[in-house]
Amino acid sequence: MSKDKNIKGKTFKSAKQLTFTYFSIVAFAIITIHFTLLDATLEDFEQLNANNRINHAKSIAQEVFNDNDIQDLAIPPFVHAYRDKKLLPTHLKIPPVLKIDKVIELKRQSIDDTEYFLMETIMKIGNKTEIVYFLYFDDIYESSEEQIIRTQAQHLLISVVLIIISLVVVRRVADRLNSPLSQLADELENRSVNNLSPITPPNGILTKELIQLVESFNNYSERIQNLIERERSFNRYASHELRTPLMVMKGAISLLGQSDNPAFIEKQRQRLLHATNEMNDFISTLLSLTKEEDIRTLTSRKLTVDELNAIAAEHSHLLEGKQVKWEVELSGQALVKAPETTFKILLGNLIKNAFACTEEGNVIIKVKPESIQVIDTGIGLDSKPRGVEGYGLGLLIASDICRKYGWQLSHKNNEFGGCTAEIMLQPDETPKAQTE
Repeated sequence: MSKDKNIKGKTFKSAKQLTFTYFSIVAFAIITIHFTLLDATLEDFEQLNANNRINHAKSIAQEVFNDNDIQDLAIPPFVHAYRDKKLLPTHLKIPPVLKIDKVIELKRQSIDDTEYFLMETIMKIGNKTEIVYFLYFDDIYESSEEQIIRTQAQHLLISVVLIIISLVVVRRVADRLNSPLSQLADELENRSVNNLSPITPPNGILTKELIQLVESFNNYSERIQNLIERERSFNRYASHELRTPLMVMKGAISLLGQSDNPAFIEKQRQRLLHATNEMNDFISTLLSLTKEEDIRTLTSRKLTVDELNAIAAEHSHLLEGKQVKWEVELSGQALVKAPETTFKILLGNLIKNAFACTEEGNVIIKVKPESIQVIDTGIGLDSKPRGVEGYGLGLLIASDICRKYGWQLSHKNNEFGGCTAEIMLQPDETPKAQTE
């Protein structure tokens, strides 16, 4: 809850604004790095050129100073050698202490530029060791450097124009990419609370992420819709299915006060016990239908003839006065992944409907490893049994149970009369709902 309050109190930028900001930062960084690298390259090249020129001039100065008693020497095209520091041009800012054989840049006294390079070195002239100064100045190189800078400035202007054009294109692309997302947000904001219908992808450029968002929302809405439907089904089923055992319990309680006969009392007690168990099973099943359950945690269990006979026997009172026989045929090992009470309600509803719809003939409960069939010789699917409440409702409960556990429930008319209700089990009892 505190996170929601923090979000509501903040101001967020749109994707278009963030795109513009980040693109501008990247563009400025590219231009800055470009000119920084250019300036560093020019400086390094100029320093390297001065070193090579002065080192080349040293050998020439050595020969000339040995043969001639002169104090300074011009070494074409760009170097001048001096045998005394006082002979250096006065318009240069010369440091008081220089490093031997280290070329340094010099600035003029009047203007702050670095067109000159100076190196102090030790040379043996005749029989004496002297300190000689080499001064390098290349005005042509300086002019060329200025031309390079002007050329790069022109390139920069072209780059800026291209970046501006790219920014316009990026903004238009961002608008087109964000337009479907804005449409989707508007549609969700304008939807009513009860509208859980699937949304369709908006108009415009559809990206993989947007389609994934729409599908995720639709899946989430479907889960909510299923949860609501289960809640409604619970209310609908509970109001009907619990009414019958409650009426039985009420009648049995009333009859208990009318006789002291032990046999009569025992009979009513059994009716109360049966109604209580039936109510408990229905409540457990209906509650399980309304809640999310990880079916993978359930273990498979084997169906037995005794369990199937017990389920059918609970509804045998519907065959009283009818020429109907029922039997259980179990071929092979059938496994189910469902609680015993839930399976009891599922199969019990199918058997109850078969008993109620059959006036004469047979009801066969045929169980195989891959399916469970309830086959009757009754009135078929085109008619509804008279005087039997909950016929259609029982099938709805059975359908909901099968849907939850990944089984397939189907009904079909038989050629010889009656119908067959069939539950198709999942291979290895792995529900589809958990594997998709």
